[in-house]
Amino acid sequence: MKITGIFVGFLDATLLCLVWLKEPTLASGQLTAPDVVVAAAGGSVTVACRYGYGYRRHTKYWCKGPVYETCAILVKTPRNRPSDRASIVDNSKAGVFTVTMTSLRDDDEDVYWCVVATFGINPHTRVKLLVSHTGTVLYCTPLYCIITPHTEIPPLFLDFLAVVVSI
Repeated sequence: MKITGIFVGFLDATLLCLVWLKEPTLASGQLTAPDVVVAAAGGSVTVACRYGYGYRRHTKYWCKGPVYETCAILVKTPRNRPSDRASIVDNSKAGVFTVTMTSLRDDDEDVYWCVVATFGINPHTRVKLLVSHTGTVLYCTPLYCIITPHTEIPPLFLDFLAVVVSI
């Protein structure tokens, strides 16, 4: 939702155009990330958290837990002190910070949060990480993932064989 849309009736056309042209690609109050990420057990996963221009100098962090207010911080900027299996890199020019988790285990399957530290309420967005033992992830939607199983079936038939995993 664009805040500028609320004020359309109160601004004259000149001021509206100036506000419209000045608005960055991603509104300064926005923070986005994938809803669901699926990765293979033992492998690694990288999650991109995109933020608005106004947050480029703020601290960013990645935390784990089903409830944002009580999540455990795993890594944060600006001084990235990687945990044993997680790291974070902030590209402020691109407006994105990326979190990489390695050597994924079953207990890594959980809800995570991309967070920007601000005065007041921190912008945050939820990311569900699923750890797969069944094979290669072909495609995910917010409701399900299609995964090819590890199997000895010839590749010709793999197009017709997939596992649908509910999220």
